Amino acid sequence: MKKFYFFITFLFLSLTLYQLVFAGYTPPFGGEYTNLCGTGTTANFYACDAICDMITGKCTARSGEWIFVYTCSGRQIECRSNEVKLGPGSTAYVANYASVGSDKTVQIDVFNKDCRSGGGWSCDGSNLKGYIVWWSGTSGGGGSGGGGQIQCNENEVQLSVIPNPSNVGDWITFKVTAGDASTWWRNEFSGGVMNCTETIFGWETKCKAYTSGTFTWTRIWKHCVGDINNCSQECRKSVTFTINRLLPPLVITLPPIITY
Repeated sequence: MKKFYFFITFLFLSLTLYQLVFAGYTPPFGGEYTNLCGTGTTANFYACDAICDMITGKCTARSGEWIFVYTCSGRQIECRSNEVKLGPGSTAYVANYASVGSDKTVQIDVFNKDCRSGGGWSCDGSNLKGYIVWWSGTSGGGGSGGGGQIQCNENEVQLSVIPNPSNVGDWITFKVTAGDASTWWRNEFSGGVMNCTETIFGWETKCKAYTSGTFTWTRIWKHCVGDINNCSQECRKSVTFTINRLLPPLVITLPPIITY
């Protein structure tokens, strides 16, 4: 009988240790990392060249870099389904592709070129600059509250982009001009801007326009009441902005003046 109890105790401790060893870093917003560049499936630290932040769950593509995002069902250490491609200057957050508690895995890869530029796949391991793989978990909620009773306040929030349109080389200000979107917040840009800095933390961000086109700024936040952890699920609101290409100055050549 003693041997039986010893076996049960040993099995329980083994399973507990197995879960502890194979559980990756848990970010503040919830879920768990299953694979991080630099530490692999231990997933307790990110250590690669690409700009990825495991605390906020995002990767940002610098000039010449491209992001590929994949989403799969269940807890995976690698995912290659539902591909989304984002260009230079863009930022991808894992929580934008799966909500906490949805039992999804999101993988973000950063490459030093557009791997789909020729129609097929043209990248290999030498082009990969970094990656993060995150599992959303199954219990719902997350480190930042995520309660189901409080509703989002998108109707109260107003966003402005100044100037809009702008020109390549301008500094653009992205502002929350009404409502409260300042808790558990982040910005996501579809492209066009770089070198973003906070001028009024939580309310105003300034970025440099670096390429022409029409892009989207998405503000993501949680509506909290009374306590920083008594919050809604993620809320989001988007506005478009346009960056114009600077044209060379117009040179007018006048006919020569003839005098008599």
